[in-house]
Amino acid sequence: MMKGHEIIVLLEKTLKGDELIVGSNGNISRQLFHYLPRPQVYLRGSMGLPMAIGLGLAISQPDRKVIVITGDGNFLMGLGSMATISSIKPSNLRILIIDNELYATTGGQKTASSSIDYETMIRGLGIKAAKSIHNNNNEQIIQEKLNWLLKGDDLQILHIKVQPSDPPFENIPWHPKKIKNEFLDRIQT
Repeated sequence: MMKGHEIIVLLEKTLKGDELIVGSNGNISRQLFHYLPRPQVYLRGSMGLPMAIGLGLAISQPDRKVIVITGDGNFLMGLGSMATISSIKPSNLRILIIDNELYATTGGQKTASSSIDYETMIRGLGIKAAKSIHNNNNEQIIQEKLNWLLKGDDLQILHIKVQPSDPPFENIPWHPKKIKNEFLDRIQT
């Protein structure tokens, strides 16, 4: 299996550069800040909220692709938002779940992820375009699935299992007000 930050590096190769990206709090936002074009939405102290924020952006920016990049812990804590997303089905929203089966930022506690079939759960919500990658280290296959995620015309969700060992990343040096202002400047241009 690949590591989470390696998935983000592969994703960067697929982006056009005009996508709006919402990164879940903790390690994922730090990795996005390090590897992807700036600015994006880097969440702090907002466990379970990336999907709701991504939904709001997708509705308010219907001509822009919105990508939520979240961990399994954040995704599971935000399942209520998934019911609303499945009802609205914004065609410009994509969700990438990077699943290390841990709440890595808070100390490495296990999530319930190992007992969940994500593809079946997501399809059970009425979202047809859902795929999972398990125990795969083949960069080409993962890149193909990332291409699928970004190039479709409907709400799409990709779940990828990863190794639970990413290198440490420094905290994002921007104050939350700067994150907000930089992102607002970007979407208003």
